[in-house]
Amino acid sequence: MKKNFLITSMIFLITSNIFSQDYHFTQYFANPLRLNPAIMGANSDLRVGLGYRSQWMNIQQGFTTMSFTGMYPVFIKNGGKLDIGISAISDKAGAFTTTDGALAVDYNKKVGKDQNLCLSLMGGYVQKSLTTSGLTFDNQYVLGSYNASNPSNEAILNNKTNYPDVGFGFVWYMNPSPDKSKLNAFLGISGFHLNQPNQSFTGTAAPLPLRMTYIGGIKIIGEKKIDISPNVRVIAQAGNIDLAAGLTVDYNLSDKMKLVIGAWYRQNDAIAFLIGIEHKSFTFGYSYDVVTSSITNMAAQTNANEITLSYKLHRGPKITVAMLDSDDSKKGDQDDSKKSNPFSSF
Repeated sequence: MKKNFLITSMIFLITSNIFSQDYHFTQYFANPLRLNPAIMGANSDLRVGLGYRSQWMNIQQGFTTMSFTGMYPVFIKNGGKLDIGISAISDKAGAFTTTDGALAVDYNKKVGKDQNLCLSLMGGYVQKSLTTSGLTFDNQYVLGSYNASNPSNEAILNNKTNYPDVGFGFVWYMNPSPDKSKLNAFLGISGFHLNQPNQSFTGTAAPLPLRMTYIGGIKIIGEKKIDISPNVRVIAQAGNIDLAAGLTVDYNLSDKMKLVIGAWYRQNDAIAFLIGIEHKSFTFGYSYDVVTSSITNMAAQTNANEITLSYKLHRGPKITVAMLDSDDSKKGDQDDSKKSNPFSSF
C-alpha cells in the first residue's frame, strides 16, 4: 500500500505539473465544450453525449473520468444562431475527486459565402475533494509494522475546495455544400481558467494556470465513399506545450451509416487509435492510447481506454434565412441543407 501510494503521489505531481490537473480526452471533439465551446456553433442538432475514460488502472485504481455534454441550437432571424451548451464531468484520480459543471453560450454569425464566425463564453463551478481514509503515512509505521491508529502527523488539509471557472472560445469555419467544394476547414482558439482560481486545499495561494488551446483542421470530401479529416490541437499551459496531430477517415457505408477510424500522435505522451460508427442519430466511439512517455518506467499498464456515445436530433433552422444570405435562391436553401459539419464527432 505504501509503495503504491508513493508511486501514485509521484505520478500525480508529474501530471499536475504538465497538465495542471486539466482533463485529458483522446476523443476531444466528442467533448467540444472542453476543447473549444464555440465548436457548437457549427452544430444544427439537439445533441447529448456521454463519455467514459480510464487510464493507469494498475495504480491505486487509476484515473477515471465520466462526462456529459448537451448542446441546443436556437436559430434567429438576422443571419445568426444562438447555442446553449452544458457540460458535466466527474473525475477520480487516486484520493482526489473532482466534480465540474459548466454552462456555455455561443453566437454564430455568417460573415461570407459559406463562412461563419462563432464566439462563446463559458462559466462553471468546480468542487475538488480529498479522501485520506485509504492512505497510509510513514509515521504510522513503527519498527516496520503498520498501525492505522498511529497518528500520521501530517499537516491538516481541507477535505474540499470550491471555485468558479471562466472560459471562452472563438472559431472560424468554412463548409460549402459538396457540389460546390470538396473542402471544409476550421480554425479556433479558446481559453480556460481566465480567472485563475485558487485550487489549494491548505488555504495558501495555488492558482490554476490559464490554459490556451489552438485547433485547426480540414475535411476532404471524397468523390466516392471516403472522407479524410486531418486536424491538429495545441495546448499551452504554465509554460508546457501539449501537441496532438492526427486524422479520421470516414467510410460511408450508406446515407445513414458510416464507419470511422482514426489515429493521433501526442508529443511525448501517447499514440492513440480510434474506431467509431455513426448510424442515423447515434454515434459510438472507442479509442485506445498506447503510452510512449517515460511514465511507463514507473508503472505497468498505463495505457488508456475511452468510450463515447451520443445522440442527435436534427432541428434545422426554423426559417431558411437564418443561415443564408438574403439573395440566396431556393437552390441555395437546398445546398445549405446538404452542408456537413466540418468538425469530427470524435
